[in-house]
Amino acid sequence: EGIREHEGEAREGDEIVENFEAEIDISDDAVLRMVEHKGPVHCIAINSAATLALSGDQEDMGLLWEVKTGKLVKKLKGHTDTVIAVGWSSDEKEYATASMDGTIRVYKPSGKVKVLKGPDSEIQWFEYHKKGPVIVAGCADGTMWMWSTKTAKVMQVFAGHSDMVSCGGFSHDGKLVVSGSFDEKAIVWSPKTGQPLHKFQAKNERGFHLAPLTCIAVHPNKPIMLTGAEDGTAWVCSLSKTSSKTLKKLAEHKQSVESAEFSSTLNFVFTASADGTIIVSDYGTGAMRTKVEHQGAITQALWNPAAPVILATGTDTLLRMWDARNGSCIRELKGHSDTVLALAVSRDGRLAVTGSDDATCALFALGANSRKNLNSNQNEKKNSRNKKLKAVSEESKANNLKVEKNTESSERTLKK
Repeated sequence: EGIREHEGEAREGDEIVENFEAEIDISDDAVLRMVEHKGPVHCIAINSAATLALSGDQEDMGLLWEVKTGKLVKKLKGHTDTVIAVGWSSDEKEYATASMDGTIRVYKPSGKVKVLKGPDSEIQWFEYHKKGPVIVAGCADGTMWMWSTKTAKVMQVFAGHSDMVSCGGFSHDGKLVVSGSFDEKAIVWSPKTGQPLHKFQAKNERGFHLAPLTCIAVHPNKPIMLTGAEDGTAWVCSLSKTSSKTLKKLAEHKQSVESAEFSSTLNFVFTASADGTIIVSDYGTGAMRTKVEHQGAITQALWNPAAPVILATGTDTLLRMWDARNGSCIRELKGHSDTVLALAVSRDGRLAVTGSDDATCALFALGANSRKNLNSNQNEKKNSRNKKLKAVSEESKANNLKVEKNTESSERTLKK
């Protein structure tokens, strides 16, 4: 009976260790997790100093939180539908949340909130002008709107699409506006007059998409853009007030192109697809440089600003880092239990934040020394957890040792 009693204590100790391991999830690569959201997180952004993050969820809520601690700074209330996009102005003196309720809420340094109104349909995306307090946004009814965030007044309404404006933004110098739509067209607009300057569509060009457009990327320094569509194709196009045109068709994917972006340092672009592949191409020649296989559909991908590395997230719940030069996978980072819907990277390339269908946001350190730059209390928490785990483990070993000693004693008694 004594032996069985000690064996029971040992098993109980093992269960405590197993439960503790499950609780802290030792396999988790996230530095921290922000758990204040009540529903799937659809969008996320990080400021240039990597001190604050914005995120928006399906439960109509935006959150402002500290990157290093995960501490909630402010709940951004007021929307009545999913918060679909968040972001800072170019000078980072203000930030905004956009919702499928058709409004954008702009948060000023004074604490005041300006509400940008006008659209009668769901907003799909928005972007701040690169040099001033101006926002442009695309809507489900085929229109695109531009506001002054100083006055909250409408500056232009761009009407020319026959279906949802799914993507768009300002040109590299802010002198043009571009839009992509489910009507299979991309349009270049004059922000001053609101008039279309050029329409990209298959019948007008040497070739173009034959399916709804899903993404547009504008080069950060050059008058060119990259478009992606549901047919798996991607096109590089020139941007001009007088002579915009298609330049190159890139290698095709088998399914929809979900994300695309120019490298700011190399003559490379990537296109990431729902078929789980990322293709890196030379946008000058159109030649494919490398292709990688990401397990599961890709939801979003971004260049690391500090290296020739692509970060990608998707339905497999992981954040992966890919070397764009040779297609090798550098790291796989675990931190979510469901599809990762949103991704942002710090300007120095050391940190990434993600938002997921599991209603959490996670922070990842991308460089070998990045964790050292984070708040020391994170290390203290981990050390405390490790001490607890070690203590429980040692207690379990002690119980097992007692069982062994009692067993040996019983065997000696039986021999006698």
